[in-house]
Amino acid sequence: MAQATVYLGLVFGASVAFAAPPPANTVIGNQASATYSDAGGNQQQATSNLVQTTVQQVGSFNLDSYTTVTTNVVNNKTGAAGATVYAPHVLTNTGNGSDVFDIKVDAAAGGFSRVELFADANGDGLPDSTTALCTAVPAATCSVPGQTVAGNNGVFQFVVAYTIPSTASTPTTPYSFGTVTATVAATSPVITSYASTSAADRDNVNLTTSAAFNVTKAIGVPAVKAPGGGAWPTVAASGPRSSLATCSTTWAAGMTSTPTCQYTVYTINVSNTGGAVGALALQDTLPSGFTYVAGSAVWSNSPTAGTALTDASTADLGGIDYQASGNTITAVIQALPVNVSQTISFVVLVNDTAAIGVTTTTNTVKYNPIDAGTSASSTAPGTLPSTSNPAAFTVLASYGFAIGTNLPTVSTAVTAKDVNPGAADGSADTTTRPSVVPGGSVSFPNRVFNTGNATDAINLATSGSTFPAGTTFTLLAVDGATPLLDTTGDGIPDTGPIAAGGYVDIVVRANVPATTTLGSGPFEVLVTGKSAGNPAVVVDATKEIVTAVIGSLVDLTNSVGGTGTGTLAGGDLGPGPSPSPTTTRIVAAGSAAFFNLFVKNGDSLANTYNLSASQTPSFPGTLPAGWTVKFVTVGTAGAAGETCATAPAITQIDVAVGGQGKVDVCVTPPATQTPVAGQKIYFRVDSTKPTSTTLPANDTKTDAVTVIAASTLGATLTPDNSGQIAPGGSVVYAHTLTATGTQSCVGPYAVSVKLPSADETAGWTTAVYIDANGDGQIDGGDPLVTGTIPGPLVGGTSQKLLVKVFAPGGATAGTTDTATVTVTFPTGVGSCGTPSATDVSTVISGQVRVVKTQAADVNCDATEAATPTAIAANFSAALLTMKPGQCVIYRIVATNEGTAPISNLKINDAVPAYTSLTGATQPAAATQCSSTGLTGTPVAYAGTAPATTVSCGSAANTLAPGGTATLIFAVKINQ
Repeated sequence: MAQATVYLGLVFGASVAFAAPPPANTVIGNQASATYSDAGGNQQQATSNLVQTTVQQVGSFNLDSYTTVTTNVVNNKTGAAGATVYAPHVLTNTGNGSDVFDIKVDAAAGGFSRVELFADANGDGLPDSTTALCTAVPAATCSVPGQTVAGNNGVFQFVVAYTIPSTASTPTTPYSFGTVTATVAATSPVITSYASTSAADRDNVNLTTSAAFNVTKAIGVPAVKAPGGGAWPTVAASGPRSSLATCSTTWAAGMTSTPTCQYTVYTINVSNTGGAVGALALQDTLPSGFTYVAGSAVWSNSPTAGTALTDASTADLGGIDYQASGNTITAVIQALPVNVSQTISFVVLVNDTAAIGVTTTTNTVKYNPIDAGTSASSTAPGTLPSTSNPAAFTVLASYGFAIGTNLPTVSTAVTAKDVNPGAADGSADTTTRPSVVPGGSVSFPNRVFNTGNATDAINLATSGSTFPAGTTFTLLAVDGATPLLDTTGDGIPDTGPIAAGGYVDIVVRANVPATTTLGSGPFEVLVTGKSAGNPAVVVDATKEIVTAVIGSLVDLTNSVGGTGTGTLAGGDLGPGPSPSPTTTRIVAAGSAAFFNLFVKNGDSLANTYNLSASQTPSFPGTLPAGWTVKFVTVGTAGAAGETCATAPAITQIDVAVGGQGKVDVCVTPPATQTPVAGQKIYFRVDSTKPTSTTLPANDTKTDAVTVIAASTLGATLTPDNSGQIAPGGSVVYAHTLTATGTQSCVGPYAVSVKLPSADETAGWTTAVYIDANGDGQIDGGDPLVTGTIPGPLVGGTSQKLLVKVFAPGGATAGTTDTATVTVTFPTGVGSCGTPSATDVSTVISGQVRVVKTQAADVNCDATEAATPTAIAANFSAALLTMKPGQCVIYRIVATNEGTAPISNLKINDAVPAYTSLTGATQPAAATQCSSTGLTGTPVAYAGTAPATTVSCGSAANTLAPGGTATLIFAVKINQ
C-alpha cells in the first residue's frame, strides 16, 4: 500500500490542496506564522510549532454500484441449451487504501452444468483468457479468494460464465440465476471500518429456443477495414483529451490522433447464442466526453470490406438498419444467425471538455436480448432491457510547466518557457546576483508554473554548473529557509503540488567553498524541472548567475595570530575551511573536547556573528548522531569538564571594527560513541548585520576530535537550550536524561536547577516537571518534581524533563540568565555521576510567541470550539488520527510576551494538502478571529472557501504586552 507524507502550509508561494482523498497513512502537517513590527519598527516573523494528523485507512467498496447484499439483477442473459453466456461485473474499492476481497458465485441448485469466473482486465465483457479463476462442475459455488484491489477507486473487473445444460428443454424466464457476492477478506486490517463487509447482486439467465443475443462493448480495432477500405485511427483505451474545440467530427481517410485532437474506436460485439435467427436491436448513447465522428461506422457483415454505414434512418447494406443522430447510434441487425458474431465499429473524438479520468467517457450499450421482431427499426427499436459491459476511455492529464525568474522582474508562464527545452532561453529566464564571498552563499528566487490541465509536482535539480568545484546547491521554499521535500515519493525534491494554471515560488541557494578565488566569476548554473505526473514531458530550465567573488570580511581562527592558509593543510588564516584540522583534541566518550576560537572583524562596520558547528564543510550540515556543541565565553582554557559544565552558553559574539573576539567551544560525543580517530568538526561564524558590501560575511574552519573508549556506565542530560523571556514571563525548556551505558543508573536520583546568585536575589525562579507524555510542554498530567525520582534509569532508555524558568517583573531587556540543570545519581556502585545542561534565557522587550494546537472535529460541526471550556478541553499539539470526511479544527494563538507593545500583527496559515475549507463548519465569527489587549483597527478573519489560505489581522493595530490574537478555522479531510 502506497504511503505518502505531506508537509504543506506556508511553504509554498501559492498553497494548493489536493481534491482527491488522501491515501491511508498520509501525514498532514503544517505550521502557522505571525508577522509584526517590534518596538523599534523592525519587521519580524514568528513561526508556530508543527501539528500533524495521520489519515486512517477506511474501507468502502461496491459491486456493480451496490454496497450491500441485494437480489437486484444486474445482468439478464439469454441462451439456448448447451450455450455459455457471460455476465460482466466490476468490484470497485472506494476506500483510501489497498485491500483484499473474496468473490464467490452461488448458482441456483440444478441450474447450470458449469459456472466459471474469469478476469476481464480490459473490461470488454469477455474472459481475458481460457484460464478460469474458479470452476464449479456441476455448478454450485465457485469461489475466488484473496483479490487485492487498489484503493481510491481501483477496480477488479471479471465475468461469470454460465453454461446451460444441453438437456435443458423448457424455455423459462429466468431459467436459472447466479448470486455474485464480494466480501472483505477476514484478514483485512480495517475490516471493522466497513459499513458493510459484503455486497451482492444477481445474474439471471434465460433459456430460449429462439434467438438469444449477447452484446459487449470494447475500445479496439475490428477485423474489418475502416470506411473506404483504409486503416482505423490508432486505438488506445487511454490518452489526453483534445486540446482544440475545432477538431474534425467527420470521417476522412487517414484520420488519426494528433497532439491536439484525440480519437479512438469503439467496437460493439454482438452474437446469437440462441436456437434461431432473429432481429437484434441496440442503441448506444455516448457520454458528454465524446463526440461521434459522422460517416465512420462499419458493419463487419458489409458485402464490401470497409463500406461505411450511411448514418441515415434507412435500411443499410441489405441487412442492417443503422442511424446516427447526434451522439446516439441505433441499429437493428435484421437477421443475426445462430452461433454467429458480428461487430459494429465507429470512431469518436475525445472532446476538449472531457473530464480527466473515466467519469465522462464510460457508457454501456442497451439492447434487446431476444428477437426484436420484424417491426423493429432504427427509429423505433422497441424495448431495450439489457445492457452491455461498461467500456471506459481513461482521459489522461496533460502535463506542462515552466521555470523562470522572480527577480528583478517576475516571469510569466510564457516568458519563463524555454525556446529550446532545457536551455533556459526564455525571455525572463535568468536571475543574476552581483557577488558572493568565499565560503558564503547566494540565493536566487524563482517561480515554477504549472501549464498543464491537472495538479502536478515538479521535480527539481541543478545541472551545467560553472561554479567553483565544491559548490553545493540547496532547493528551498519561498521563505529561503525551508528545504523542499519529496512529496511524491520518488526520491527527488519537488515543488509540492501545483494546481493546473497555478505556480509556486522557490529559492535556490548556492553555497560556494571557502577556497573560491577572489575576483573570479561570473558563474552560472541551470535549475531544471521535470513533471512528476508525467516524466516524459520535456524539461524546462532557468539560469542562475553570480557575477563576482569578493573578499572575506571575517576570519575565524584557533589562535590570535592564526596558522597557515585556510585553504592549505591545517591552516586557518583567511577563508576556510582547511582540508586538515588545525587543532585535534582527544577525549573519552561522553566527555567534552575544548577548543579556543578567535573571531576577527576585518570590515569597516561593527557586527554580531552567529556561531554554529557542523560535521560537513559546506554548511548546513549535522554533527554526528548524539554529539553536542556548546559555545561559551570563558577567558582562558580551563579543565574541559569544569569549564563546559559551568560557563554560560552563547550563540553570538559582538566584534568591533577591526577587533578580534574570543569564544570557546565544548564538543561532547555521546557516552555510547565508539572509538574514532580525527572526527572532523567545522565551526562557522555568520554576520547578522549588513556589512559594508551589504552582503553577509562568514568564515569556516576545521578542527577534529579523537574519541577513546567510553565507560559502560554513564548518563547525559541534553540539550543545552537558549530562549527568550519577557519580564514577569516564563519559558519552558525540554531536556532528555539518557542512560548512555549498557548498565542501568541506580536510583533514586535528584534533579536540581542552579541560578546565578545575583539572579536569585533579583527574583528569578525555576520549577522542574516530568514530561509524562513527551510533548515538550507542561500539561495537566506532568508531575512537579518536589523530591527524588525513584529510578533506576535503565541503560539505553531516557527520561523526559521540563524546566520552567520565571523572570522577575523588573528584569531589564538584554540581560541573560543561565540556569544549570543537574541530575545527581547516588554515589557508589551503579552511579552515573552528575550530568548537567544549561538553559540560557535572554530578556526581551518585544516578542511574539505563536502556538498552534488542533482538535478532532469528527462530526464537522465545530462544537469543539463552541465555548472556552470546550476549547480548553479539546485542543492540543498532540498527533491526531482521522478518517477521510472528518474535520480538523486549528487554533493559533499569537501572544506578545515582551514588555513593549508591537504593531501590525497578522496571523497567517494555510489549508494543508488533502484538505479544504469546503465542507467544514467554521467556528462562530466571534471566536474565529479574536484578540485581547489590542487597539487600533480590530483584527479580521480572511479565508472563505474555496480559499487555500486564512489569516487574522489588520493593517494598523497595536498589541500590548500580554495581549493575544487568536485564529481558529476548520478543514475537512478530502473523501
